[in-house]
Amino acid sequence: MRPHKKVITELFNERSQYLIPLFQRGYVWTLNNHVDPLWQDLIERVDALDTYIQDTKKVGENKLRPLRKHFLGTIVVTEAKGGSTNVINAREVIDGQQRLTTLQILLLAFRDVVKSLADDTLNEMLKPLIVNTGRFTTATDSMKLMPTNKGREVMKELFKAGDIDKVCQQYPAHGATKRMLLDRPLMVKTYLYFYVMLDAHLKGHRFDDLIDPNKDQILSHAVMHSIEKDNLVKCLFPNEAIFLEKAELFHNMLDKAIQVMYLELEEEDDPQIIFETLNARGAPLQPSDLIRNFIFLDATRKNASVDELYDNYWKGFDDRENGEGKQGSKFWRLEERQGRLKNTRLDLLLYHFVMLRKAKEFKVGHVFDEFKDWWNSEQRDSATELGHLTTISKHFETFLIPTQNTRFGLFCRRLKQLDTATVTPLVFYFLEHHATDSNEFIAVLDALESFIVRRFVCGLNTKSYTQLFVKILSELKTNKKITAVDLKAMLLTSNADSQRWPNDQEFEQAWLYRRLYIGRNTSKVRALLECLEQSQRTNKHEYLVLPDDLTIEHVMPQKWQTNWPFATGEETIESLEKRERLLHSIGNLTLVTGAFNSALSHSAFMDKRSEITNTSLLRLNAYFQQFDDASVWNEQSIVNRAEKLFESAKKVWPQG
Repeated sequence: MRPHKKVITELFNERSQYLIPLFQRGYVWTLNNHVDPLWQDLIERVDALDTYIQDTKKVGENKLRPLRKHFLGTIVVTEAKGGSTNVINAREVIDGQQRLTTLQILLLAFRDVVKSLADDTLNEMLKPLIVNTGRFTTATDSMKLMPTNKGREVMKELFKAGDIDKVCQQYPAHGATKRMLLDRPLMVKTYLYFYVMLDAHLKGHRFDDLIDPNKDQILSHAVMHSIEKDNLVKCLFPNEAIFLEKAELFHNMLDKAIQVMYLELEEEDDPQIIFETLNARGAPLQPSDLIRNFIFLDATRKNASVDELYDNYWKGFDDRENGEGKQGSKFWRLEERQGRLKNTRLDLLLYHFVMLRKAKEFKVGHVFDEFKDWWNSEQRDSATELGHLTTISKHFETFLIPTQNTRFGLFCRRLKQLDTATVTPLVFYFLEHHATDSNEFIAVLDALESFIVRRFVCGLNTKSYTQLFVKILSELKTNKKITAVDLKAMLLTSNADSQRWPNDQEFEQAWLYRRLYIGRNTSKVRALLECLEQSQRTNKHEYLVLPDDLTIEHVMPQKWQTNWPFATGEETIESLEKRERLLHSIGNLTLVTGAFNSALSHSAFMDKRSEITNTSLLRLNAYFQQFDDASVWNEQSIVNRAEKLFESAKKVWPQG
């Protein structure tokens, strides 16, 4: 590669366009973390240049040390390609797109702020840094920088806007009320910041000036606050004039006091390797960013229609709104916890997808390396593989936001409650061979759910689940087996505690007597109770979607001492231990709705039974209608109910 040191004006005065390729992510620089610190560096260099100029006038330039330039980082680009009278030549940006984009936005804001000066000389100096002149076939060739698809429309609007009011009107911060926050693009926020800060600076004000001594708030913080909250961002000193000499000094700073290391790749250089080496600069990249970069660079090398691939397969991952009332992130960028993993939804999808393809266990931090290894293991068609990924992603949405109106949705709901995401790649495998409503796929779900539930009830650990499910996945793929019978046979092969499928006898003993409601098991117990409720509904009962606010209730309360005492002489160490164990067993647990009066939780059985049956539509609680006011609820009652529930449990979760 060919290295050059370049100042800001040299970056943009060439008649060419920087093209941010689709394999790059969008603009991610934020005001607090990147733009505001950059502004402080720029002003520090303006001050240093001003001092240098004044000292030069006093003693002469030859008696001074050269002005120190602020190093802004590295920018890596490809050689200029294409270009003619009507078509601009373009350089793809391999690294440094955040800096380049920010600097171009700075120049656009500078152009718009000094427009009121109507100074021809200054305008002529700025124009070649912002506009490629010529009679171009494509109008956007006149722009110096073209972002990825995600940011192109925003950059086009900033390029032609001309003033801050137009930008604010097009990209408001909120809707009809300030509570209706909108997602103002980061590039727009950067433009608004530079516009207001430049306006203030060119009028003689500094970023760290106190604008209100009573509030102890400095100018730059006030500007950032306004950008986040106000639809119309206003300049702070509208009645003051801009000083031409300050504008000229600022331009002089861009021409003399800031530099970058500009690396131009040669034909033998590999852009992807260089990108991966440098990707830790600036805001860190997620595995999904690296995978996207890799896929689209590979497509570029194969002369595929990259824009079409992006629009058809990847655009939804970048642009889809979350629709869940969660501010600040797109749907696939929201963080999700699955077991010990907490990553963005897209990173989790790719982790499970790569594990599906490789049938190999690996850490989530290695997903990009494993993806590359799989992709490069044979010739792959980008459209085909992206098509597979988007199809799988539709199913993964059900894992993320389960429904209750399909068997697959219910399975995903229970899987989430049971906190067992390690089975996801195995489910993906069967989804690639069967429709979600097919009898074969439903049989697969039944087997997996039974295996997981029985092991939970029996207190068997989940530590080897990833290893087990990946092993099964590998064997299924190797032997091209795709049926529920094949899956059941593999689940039944091991007798080891870490991998076995408990039989009816072991399942029943744990079901009747084991303490289930302990520690973090609340959601898991709820999953069992919900499933029992739905299993007791026949075609004679109207289908009821269970509300999310159902809570688990102990029939014999956890604080039983006042209203549920032992009979005289029956309280022994053994009877206390038995009660404490059965208290948290399935026979003593039920679901209640929000209408249940929690104040009665510790009441005597006579009062509590009446409250449960009167406020609940759940079939699970119809059991208590057989009791009357003279009935008692004791340890034997708990076991009796557990036995009754087990009749349903062994049908819902059969072994094999």
